[in-house]
Amino acid sequence: MEILIAFLVFILISALLFPSRAVRAMMMRKRLLAPAEGERVKRKGILESATPAVTAGMTLLNVRISHERREEIAGRLQRAGYEEKMSVDHFYTFKVLCALAGGGYFAILGLNNPAMFFLALVTPLLAFGLPDFWLKQRMKSRQDRIRRELPYILNSISILCDAGMNLFASIREVAQTKDGELPKELERVIKQVGMGVSQAQALENMSLRCQVDEVSRFVSAVTQTIERGSAGLTAVLRHQAAEVWESRKKKAQQLGEQASLKLFFPLVLLAFPALAIFILGPVAMNVLDFIRG
Repeated sequence: MEILIAFLVFILISALLFPSRAVRAMMMRKRLLAPAEGERVKRKGILESATPAVTAGMTLLNVRISHERREEIAGRLQRAGYEEKMSVDHFYTFKVLCALAGGGYFAILGLNNPAMFFLALVTPLLAFGLPDFWLKQRMKSRQDRIRRELPYILNSISILCDAGMNLFASIREVAQTKDGELPKELERVIKQVGMGVSQAQALENMSLRCQVDEVSRFVSAVTQTIERGSAGLTAVLRHQAAEVWESRKKKAQQLGEQASLKLFFPLVLLAFPALAIFILGPVAMNVLDFIRG
C-alpha cells in the first residue's frame, strides 16, 4: 500500500512540475524551423542524429540564437562552401559535441588524477569555440583556392568569347569542363539565371558568396559592361585576366620574400652552432693544450 501511495505522489508531483510550456514551445519551434523536403541540408552521421537532441535541450534551457547570429553563421558556412552540407543547427550541434567531448575526456582522466577535474570544467569552454576556428580556416582555404583558380577561369572565358560565344554560354562551358570551387560558383550563377534571376544579380550573388577581392573586381567590371550593352566585353575579360595574373605574380613574389625571411632564423639556429664548433673547436683545443703544457 505504501508503494502505491508513493507512486501516486510521484506521478502527482511530476505532473505539477512537468515543463509543459517548454515542451509546447519546443514542438512549435521544431515545426516552424523544419525545412521543406527539397531544402534539407545534405548531412548524414552523428551531427544529423544529435541535432534534434541538442535543439530540444537548448529549447528546454531557454537558450536562443538570435536572428543576426544565425545570419552571420549562415554567411560564414556559405563562404566556406558548407552551405549544402551543414546548417546553423548542425554547426551548433558540432560546437556542443566538441564541448562535451573535451569535458568528458578530462573527466575520465580525473578518475585517476583529481587535478584533471579542473580541466574538465575549463576545456568545454575552449572546445565550444573550436568549430569557429575550424570554420574560419575553411573559409580562408576556400578563398585561397578561388584566387588560384581565377586566372585560369578568366583566360578560358575570354578565349571562348573571342571564339564567338556570348558571356554566359562561355561561363556555362567553363563550369561544365573545369573542376574546383570557382567553377561550382559559376554553375550556381548559370542555375540562378535559368531560374529568372538577372545576370548582374546572379554575378553579384557569387561575389557575396566568395568574398574575394579579385572576384569582386571581375564581377563589377563585367556587370558594368553588361549594363552598357555588352560592347567590349572581350576586352574587359582580357584586361581582368591580365590584372589577375599580375596580382598573382606579385603575391608569389611576396610569399617568396616571406619564405626567405622565415628560413633565416632556422638557418641561424641550426647552422651557426655547427659552424662555430667547426671554426672555434680547434682553437679551443689548442688553448687547452697550451694551458696544460
